[in-house]
Amino acid sequence: MRGRSSGHADDFMREVDEAIRQDRWLKLWSHYGHYLVGAVLAVLVGTAAGVGWRAWHDNRRQAEAERYMAAVELLRQDRPAEAAEAFGALAQDADSGYAVLSRLQAAQALGEAGDTAGKLKLLDQLAADQGAGSVYRDLGELLAAQQKFGEADSDDLEGQLERLTAADNPWRYSALELVALAQLRAGDKEAARKTFASLVDDPRTPPDLSRRAAEILASLGGSPDAGPAGTAAAPGADPAQEAEATPR
Repeated sequence: MRGRSSGHADDFMREVDEAIRQDRWLKLWSHYGHYLVGAVLAVLVGTAAGVGWRAWHDNRRQAEAERYMAAVELLRQDRPAEAAEAFGALAQDADSGYAVLSRLQAAQALGEAGDTAGKLKLLDQLAADQGAGSVYRDLGELLAAQQKFGEADSDDLEGQLERLTAADNPWRYSALELVALAQLRAGDKEAARKTFASLVDDPRTPPDLSRRAAEILASLGGSPDAGPAGTAAAPGADPAQEAEATPR
């Protein structure tokens, strides 16, 4: 009997202890439950918002990509005026890399449509846009200089490009090539030879650009620093004729 009474007593004590613990939890919940609910809801809302933001962001980028490719297709169909309009609209709406890329494509499309003034205007706007990255502003300035090449004064063009020829500028080599061509157009062949030679001698010059510079330099008589057996043109000689006489 004692063993049975002891067992009943143990069961009774466990029930009492459980009731006490439940009572404590109920009191805690009554005091702090709404804070816990708020915290859980905040986590759930934050997670849902994060997922929703990523989905919205991905959908937006996908839509921008589709609009960009549709504008590219207009170019392929030889409809540059329509393509320029589509690229321009995307440049206004996009808030990603498509914005700058679309501005450049819009300028190119305007050029293909024969609107050189419109093309130059877009490039000048990009070059002056402080909201765009410096690499894009510099590219706009370089492309604008290329557009003005046939009409602008060579000295003015060189002055405009001087900043872009700095050693740390990503468009340095393209700018130097344009400077050399401007010098050649102005009749300063010696300056042009030096600029082209600097491009040929620089191992960091992009291969295609270095190859073009070497070909033009050869047509001008070779490097101005060439030795006695080099290809430097004799004073008063025509550089193109001297290049033809040079052994290959």
